[in-house]
Amino acid sequence: MAEIAKERDKLFRHYETRFQEHGYSYKTLGWGSVETQRLRFQVLADIADLSGRSVCDVGCGFGDLNSYLTSRFGDTKYHGVDLSQVLLDEAAMRHPEATFERRDVLANPLQPESFDYVMASGLLNFKQESHFDYLRKMVEVLYAACSRGLAVNFLSSYVDYELEKDFHFAPEEAFTMARKLTRWVTLRHNYPLYEFTLYLYRNPVPSKP
Repeated sequence: MAEIAKERDKLFRHYETRFQEHGYSYKTLGWGSVETQRLRFQVLADIADLSGRSVCDVGCGFGDLNSYLTSRFGDTKYHGVDLSQVLLDEAAMRHPEATFERRDVLANPLQPESFDYVMASGLLNFKQESHFDYLRKMVEVLYAACSRGLAVNFLSSYVDYELEKDFHFAPEEAFTMARKLTRWVTLRHNYPLYEFTLYLYRNPVPSKP
């Protein structure tokens, strides 16, 4: 855990350095464009009808997911969590209707089932020491905090090349990991980015008529 904490400290300092360079920009968060960021939001939010639901965004950055959820569902209750106070200050300024907090969810987990849905976008992409252990623990902590479902994305191993700094996860291994937490798992690998998204549900999802 000490090594994991050290690596995460290095990671959030990296984002704060980017903020000094780019300010409020998708470049600070490492996204390729506003369009790809929005596509990730769309896929994460496809987990369910989030109207009136509470959503916790872990690794929230500037809280931009809140704007997407509001435009799509109208009345979600958004709470953002991040390690970087610099990013959180910017998020709170841009989204005064939402709530934000600085928290290391591994060291200080969220209360069990305290939100309807938990989401994490890009949170697990950067390679760290003992990365699989870190990834598994993070997914366990995130899932424990939801009462209905968790949506989380990963870089896929089905790519033509990989950057040294990134962790690409085999979808089959991710699905197996998720099934140890719940019987009800959906894996989406059907959108035009080199990644995939898992939905982990507390209960089975009824089929649409």
